[in-house]
Amino acid sequence: MQMLDNKKIYNCCRVDISNNNLVGILLKRNVSLISTILSCYKNGITYIPIDSEWPEEQICAIISANDLNVVITIEEYINRVSCPNIIVVDDESIIEFTQQFKENETSYILYTSGSTGQPKGVEVKRESLLNFIDGISETIDFSPSKRIACLTTVSFDIFFLESIMALEKGLTVVLANEDEQRNPKLMAKLIQENNVDMIQMTPSRMQLLLNYDKELSCLKQVKEIMIGGEPFPLSLLRTLQNKTTAKIYNMFGPTETTIWSTVSELTHKDRIDIGRPIKNTEVYIVDENLSILPNGQAGEICIAGKGLAKGYIGREDLTDEKFLYLPQKPDVRIYRTGDLGRYLPDNDLEYLGRIDNQVKIRGHRIELEGIEANINQFDGIKQSVVTLETSETDKGLQAFYTSDQHIEHSELLNYLSLKLPKYMIPVIFKRVEDFIQTVNGKIDRKRVLECVEINDENSMPENSDFGELSDIQKRAFEAIVSKLDSNIAGDITLETEFTSVGLNSITFINIVVDLESEFKFEFENEKLLIQEFPTIQSMIEYLESKISGNCG
Repeated sequence: MQMLDNKKIYNCCRVDISNNNLVGILLKRNVSLISTILSCYKNGITYIPIDSEWPEEQICAIISANDLNVVITIEEYINRVSCPNIIVVDDESIIEFTQQFKENETSYILYTSGSTGQPKGVEVKRESLLNFIDGISETIDFSPSKRIACLTTVSFDIFFLESIMALEKGLTVVLANEDEQRNPKLMAKLIQENNVDMIQMTPSRMQLLLNYDKELSCLKQVKEIMIGGEPFPLSLLRTLQNKTTAKIYNMFGPTETTIWSTVSELTHKDRIDIGRPIKNTEVYIVDENLSILPNGQAGEICIAGKGLAKGYIGREDLTDEKFLYLPQKPDVRIYRTGDLGRYLPDNDLEYLGRIDNQVKIRGHRIELEGIEANINQFDGIKQSVVTLETSETDKGLQAFYTSDQHIEHSELLNYLSLKLPKYMIPVIFKRVEDFIQTVNGKIDRKRVLECVEINDENSMPENSDFGELSDIQKRAFEAIVSKLDSNIAGDITLETEFTSVGLNSITFINIVVDLESEFKFEFENEKLLIQEFPTIQSMIEYLESKISGNCG
């Protein structure tokens, strides 16, 4: 963790980038990263943030596609970069450019992670960022005296709000390192110990924090909670309303319209909506022919205004497909989001899911996220994902959900039958340990089938020999196995390697939380990494050493 503000004086690293007005930035999460981006922003230099988690092939493709001549990086990453000018800085360097440049219209080019298909580079204009700063500040209080946690990866556009915008508004930025960014225990500690006033995260990342800190004690001093990036479950809203005193905001907007385009304060609401457009932004609901629909009718969300990006770098075909003009308003350029929504009677917007998450069963068009929204309102359910299961003879819906308690599926079915037509009710329900997240903290819908299913009747494996185990060892083994795939529980032994049972970081943290609760101790921070425990036995031995040390 590092603290940054605009008033602090640092030793500066002066950088000469000749006449290049385009810079790649490949750095770790530290002072140097923030100062480099801030200096580019202030000098009107277009920058491309490069995520260190990206594969080398993708990094090379981005450098090549933009004919990038300058990359600012650290010595550790030199071999991952191939371009004419590599500027090496250290972790504490505060970057200042030595030449004056003509301000570029494009402020940054932001690329997707490229997990599917060819990554797209979105050209975001400086004018759009300035409008975003003004628009968000009119709705949410960014007072100079506040502290904001910077938890988001640099390749996610909301990183700008937590870092550059915050510094421009005079806030202090509490910059999480890589471990604090991903580990809910360290994240909670960072928020609480640094008296953070403002946080911004996806619902999935908030749920991960809630899994560790069930009472959300770490958020007691937080004044503003900004949630966005994926649908906001009603159950999570109720939890935040009950366990915090913060103002709660739901944010909506794609990268192509500059970070957030609409905001809704949900602090005292009993429904989920995405509110109204920010300053100099218009939202239209249109049908398949781009005709504007009246309030109340569902259609595609299209966004217009100063927030619109220039388009996709080097992809005129895709730019023309997504950025176009409305037939009824030929002077209005819009971006087609691919999201479904409608205007409610009070003129607030409601998000209804993705068009590409629409399926067809026996002639019925079904929005999967509409089903999920209803499942998420059932008491005890935290998050859900509905998928289409296709067999040789039929198609059926199956729902995956997370919950801290056993859910009677008959009760859930009865509840949904009052909310949805029969053809929209899933035929299969599976309770899972947790959903796998993307690097940006969103549910990875494409990997939902990999999630570990919970068998509520799970018990100790019958084929294991526990005669020589102590009571502590046995209890620890039970706690660990209960979090693993029930289908292989009978084959798990003390020597089982975690890598062989598909343990992911979320399940690992849940195991840690359960063991800490069961045996009243805390894992050391350096032990909060999967690779620290190659086998189940190694984790149990560590637990025993901690317990014996406490007793001593």
